[in-house]
Amino acid sequence: MADAVEARAPGPRPEPAVEHGHGGFGRLFGALQKSPFYRIFWFGNQASLLVVQMQNVAVGYLAFELTNSATILGIVSLAAGLPMLVFSPVAGVIADRYPKRNLLLLVQAVLCLNSVVVGTLITVHWIQWWHLMVAGFIQGTCFSLNMPARQSWIPSLVVPSELPNAIALNNAGMNAARIVGPALAGLLIAVPWVGVNGIFYFSVPAVAWVYYSLLQIPILGLPEEGKRASFWSEFSTGMRYIWGHETLQPLFTLAVVTLLLGMSYQMLLPAYALGVFNVGSEGLGLMSAVVGAGALTGSLLMAYFSRSRRKGRIQAIAGTSLGLGLFLFGVASGVKLFPFALLVLLGVGVATDFYSTINNTLILVNTDRALFGRVMSVYMMTWSLSNLAAAPFGTMVDRLGGPLTMMLIGGFLAVFVVAMTRLHPGFRKVE
Repeated sequence: MADAVEARAPGPRPEPAVEHGHGGFGRLFGALQKSPFYRIFWFGNQASLLVVQMQNVAVGYLAFELTNSATILGIVSLAAGLPMLVFSPVAGVIADRYPKRNLLLLVQAVLCLNSVVVGTLITVHWIQWWHLMVAGFIQGTCFSLNMPARQSWIPSLVVPSELPNAIALNNAGMNAARIVGPALAGLLIAVPWVGVNGIFYFSVPAVAWVYYSLLQIPILGLPEEGKRASFWSEFSTGMRYIWGHETLQPLFTLAVVTLLLGMSYQMLLPAYALGVFNVGSEGLGLMSAVVGAGALTGSLLMAYFSRSRRKGRIQAIAGTSLGLGLFLFGVASGVKLFPFALLVLLGVGVATDFYSTINNTLILVNTDRALFGRVMSVYMMTWSLSNLAAAPFGTMVDRLGGPLTMMLIGGFLAVFVVAMTRLHPGFRKVE
């Protein structure tokens, strides 16, 4: 491969033949048109994303089937979130010190091996719920390195003007997988010759496709030039940078609370599908797919509006809408209206992606390039909070019931976002 190509340069040059207007196809898919390496990266990532979403449904379904306990379901989710919380800052330093492409290749290999082991345990009927917990811990450890490396590599693959669009399209790809993956998993689990174990074996061809794609990109994602400080010094520099930044501080505060309260419902969907609505694996897949459909819609809309200067206001509206949507999902669960619950989840998906895409974009565009990996690793820590919150919220579902739990979570989140965006002085700088 072309190892001599340096990723420390500002990024690939735009293709002069392509010009974007202020609307239409070019505005929606600008980064894919202008940046050939990002295009390879984006399409190559889709198989991996699809299998991850399929496996998320399979793990949740299997954990609840083995134990019939929302608490255990939350503990399995906790096992995946804990390493993301603990290891993400260290992983961010690693992502800033070593070639990002090589890190991604290593992580994909470990994830593939982890999936094959779980699939084999299911095939030979040795699987226990604690096996899922161990596998989740390994997966979470890999994700703590994978996400900072992947997200901080994107600015090297696109021209600066296309970065917001590239981030939105990256989220759109993830959300497209969230539509197809869960729906496909829900159907395949019910197919005898595939079953739950077959879902995990799909990781082998997926990783092969990722390898093929990544090796076509000559940009390695090398660290910035200059003398390297010690590992601990680089870690502490990243933390101080975020804490002292007038814009990043409110963005991270919003991320912490919104992800803590507003994203954990996804890990608890098996308890609602199997324990509240009684719709089986097909219904679980449909619920997850509807959330993904809403999120994909939000991604594409955000890609179109990526040049808007009102991102702070859009973020406030999206966060409040997310809280209200979760409150309504609790209401739908209380009256057991599955079609209404699906409609609400569609809106929740739109609000979720609007919020996360804007927050991700604002964090990157306000971050010094040399600190991309460390800042995104701390952002990855906030994403682990949704997994961590699933454990206590799962206990709440077992004790208070699913409807009341979700109404409390959604109501509190909506109130917090309104108060934060109205009263925090640093949030005005976002606009």
